Amino acid sequence: MQRNQRVADMATAVLARQVRSYAKLTGEALEDALEAVLKTEAGRQLGELRDGPFRDESAQQWQEELPRKRAEERRRARREERKQAKQEKRSQAQLTAWESFMQAERRELELRKDGQLFRSLGEPLPGEAPAALQRLASEDRRQAEEGLVALMSEGEVFYKHIEELSEEDMSVRIAANRMRMTWLKERQDSRLSYEEG
Repeated sequence: MQRNQRVADMATAVLARQVRSYAKLTGEALEDALEAVLKTEAGRQLGELRDGPFRDESAQQWQEELPRKRAEERRRARREERKQAKQEKRSQAQLTAWESFMQAERRELELRKDGQLFRSLGEPLPGEAPAALQRLASEDRRQAEEGLVALMSEGEVFYKHIEELSEEDMSVRIAANRMRMTWLKERQDSRLSYEEG
């Protein structure tokens, strides 16, 4: 390396030596040898040095800073690898949660097909028409047989086929399920109060 030599000059000098050696070894013309050398990993890196952002820096200063820059690149690469591993782990956890959610939804659908709501409703409360409870339980069973599940958003209930559910639907499906469980619990509490009173 010459005093005050630029990175581009140093890279060009190294490339020239490699091209001459390659041409001598293969008998190819210098232009063809240059093309072949630039296709190698070392040649590509030298070409990037020659034409890249450090091209006008002092070669000596660049070489002195190289260990620090390489250490920073390694730290950055390790951080990126950790970030990638964390994302993959998070994605795997989300996939596992989704699969578990859908498995529970399919079990719930089978229970509804089997008349779960009718059994949960029990005897009519005072003032309730038995036929209304029958219709309610029958409608729930029909929806289950069609594969429909309730979702709730902003206080509104709507239905979607179980196979059309997406991960984004989990929260609104859970909200609808919570509303149903609360309603059934309130019915049960009312029945207990009535029986005790």
